[in-house]
Amino acid sequence: MIRHISISTFINIIFSLAFVAVIITFSIFINFDKQRHEINLQNRYELIAENFLSTFQNFPTSEALLKLFKKFKVKPIDDRDHKLEIIKQAQELTITQNYLGTYRVYKYNQNYYIYVQQYGYNIMLKDVRNHNYSFAIIIIAMILSLVTLLFLYVTLKRKLLPLRLLNKQIIEFSNGNKDIKIRSVSNDEIGTIAKSFNEAITIISNQTKSKDLFMRNMMHELKTPITKAMFIAETLDDDKTRENLQKAFRRMDDIIKELATVEKLTSHNRMIYKENSSFFNIYNKTLEIMMVNPENIASKIRDFKFDVDIYMFSIALKNLIDNAIKFSPNKKAIIIASKEEINISSQGEPLSHELEYYTEAFCQEEKRSDGFGLGLYIVKTIVTLHGYKLKYYYEDGKNHFVIKMIED
Repeated sequence: MIRHISISTFINIIFSLAFVAVIITFSIFINFDKQRHEINLQNRYELIAENFLSTFQNFPTSEALLKLFKKFKVKPIDDRDHKLEIIKQAQELTITQNYLGTYRVYKYNQNYYIYVQQYGYNIMLKDVRNHNYSFAIIIIAMILSLVTLLFLYVTLKRKLLPLRLLNKQIIEFSNGNKDIKIRSVSNDEIGTIAKSFNEAITIISNQTKSKDLFMRNMMHELKTPITKAMFIAETLDDDKTRENLQKAFRRMDDIIKELATVEKLTSHNRMIYKENSSFFNIYNKTLEIMMVNPENIASKIRDFKFDVDIYMFSIALKNLIDNAIKFSPNKKAIIIASKEEINISSQGEPLSHELEYYTEAFCQEEKRSDGFGLGLYIVKTIVTLHGYKLKYYYEDGKNHFVIKMIED
């Protein structure tokens, strides 16, 4: 699952988990540190109480007690009413009784008091040191940790920002914008990729322009003599010769148009111009550009109307029928058409691979030797542009190529 999420999302997840981990870690630390603080206080007051109880056994003088007060930084509470107030209202933290006597620890108004009792002695001591637990240092440390994480997160996101821009520009390039220039704002690996891609775009752009120029020049140079030849053919007296020549020249003209169609499809300039037409119209147009004996085609057509680019769809239909006749032992094709599907079939051996293998553009030499080259790529592209699907199956010794107009 991790392999299918974007880098940006992955970084967001990692830093979110890091933020949560920091907060949980400091929460656990605070809990343990408070327990440690309470244990230290308890040990301190236990030490103070036992020292005073031991001293009381020796009947200490005022000077001896004063030394203890200074040593442990405590102050005796002499006011009886104040003592009673503390005993009644304070929070009693602990009470301990041993062979030396009894002592209690109270917390009152954020101050700690030790009440030491022994036969003949009764003294309440106030701890003058501030032992209230402070969260300040821990909170500051946690804030610094979170700020550091936030800084790293922002820095990393800013570092990856050129990658997002690069991805956006690559997508724009793949959608047909060949004049795009990818901006590089860094000298790191992303900048190197951007620079390399710019160089690749320049090479592809130059090759595309060279190919377009070649195609335009070639078609122009071929079209001019063909047009002249057709005019010359008109002057011939022999009707059969004139008709055959005109038919041949028209076929050459159609081949040039097919070349233009191939160039249009392979260059991703895939705009189609639909108009409402009957299938019979498309079929007749196909027969015109095929120059094949109609006796080689058996048809069963239930005419229907649909929105279609007449010329391009005729090219697709011609390629399918051409393949059916060319690679059939009996040189015959069968076309069955309805508004649901158009089925072109012929006798022959089944395809060696899945249909997708033969519908790739610029297929390899071994594919061309099988006879399924750029023609099926053109068919698949035209069918897809119309919103239909090209399918294949083999049944009863026949290859069936089907244009599905309506999904089952």
